[in-house]
Amino acid sequence: MVKTKKILALVISNVVIVGGILSGCSGTSAPETKGGDQSVEAAADEKNAVKADGDEAFLSMGTSSSGGTFNTLGVALCQVWNDKLPGTSFTAEVTAGSSENCLRVGTDDIQLAFSAASSVYEAVNGIGQFEGKQVEGLRVIANLYPAIIQIPVLKDSGINSIDDIVGKKVNIGEAGSGSESQAMGILDCFGISKSDFNAQQLSHSNASDAVVDEKIDGYIISGSLGQSHQMKAMASGKCKLADLGSDEEIQNVINRLPYYYEYTIPSGTYPNQESDVKTVATGTLLIVNESISDDLVYEITKNLFENVDTLVQSQDIAKEITLESGINVSGLPLHPGAERYYKEKGVLK
Repeated sequence: MVKTKKILALVISNVVIVGGILSGCSGTSAPETKGGDQSVEAAADEKNAVKADGDEAFLSMGTSSSGGTFNTLGVALCQVWNDKLPGTSFTAEVTAGSSENCLRVGTDDIQLAFSAASSVYEAVNGIGQFEGKQVEGLRVIANLYPAIIQIPVLKDSGINSIDDIVGKKVNIGEAGSGSESQAMGILDCFGISKSDFNAQQLSHSNASDAVVDEKIDGYIISGSLGQSHQMKAMASGKCKLADLGSDEEIQNVINRLPYYYEYTIPSGTYPNQESDVKTVATGTLLIVNESISDDLVYEITKNLFENVDTLVQSQDIAKEITLESGINVSGLPLHPGAERYYKEKGVLK
């Protein structure tokens, strides 16, 4: 069931969203998956039992660190839903990103979230970062835009493809993050482990600063093109984008990790990028707890796609959101409410 809060909390949450200020919930550690810690399930049951004094329902949406693509798009999307869906209140919440979002949506600690398809795939199947910790209760609303594996490196680092990071100092993302999981999954396809290089675990922004300051050789990131920290690194004139690998190596990644597909970063995407870069991409998914009603998820889906122009004003990546690509969810289960909308629009049989 959708959780509800007291009216005072709703008023505060709406003020927060209108002002674009996110409350500080990111400091809490991610919960265990269902079936792991009974105390977590008991806490979730207790929260679900709380009733508001009014009829309005409160939904929390997991995004990412403040200022990231997930975060800015999430704030804009929650504002759209608040404007279009009377009787509901949506708040965008700062989180650590994909992995935490999967865990917390699964326990209904938050109801909606953004996540890389790779993290959702692993969570649903209990593999990779979620080995032995399968997350139940996850459903997909839509695929939004590609999350692209990118490898900014120092020009004099000797790194031209991912094979060359052996023996180098390379950032793979913060410990426990979806970025780390994706980086290690890719590296495993190339037969590379953490012991083969000097693995750093910084945030993307800090990694960008470190490579520009020549403290590391490069970093691996999965995300949208043109993020500010990557633009900064490339604009410095010290960096280039490394290819992921050969056509054969890229196909091996896709065969082993079926949520990836081939992707080319066109020349000129970044400052000082003089040639195309071969890599892979995965989807960025909007996920939801299975307990949210079909009718509400239908309205959430409908107002997502019917207000893309509004979202583009806050985050340029929203231009990538289309009905046709929305159903490309790497074989993961769609929520019935989203399915109904896609069938109504004729993009799903």
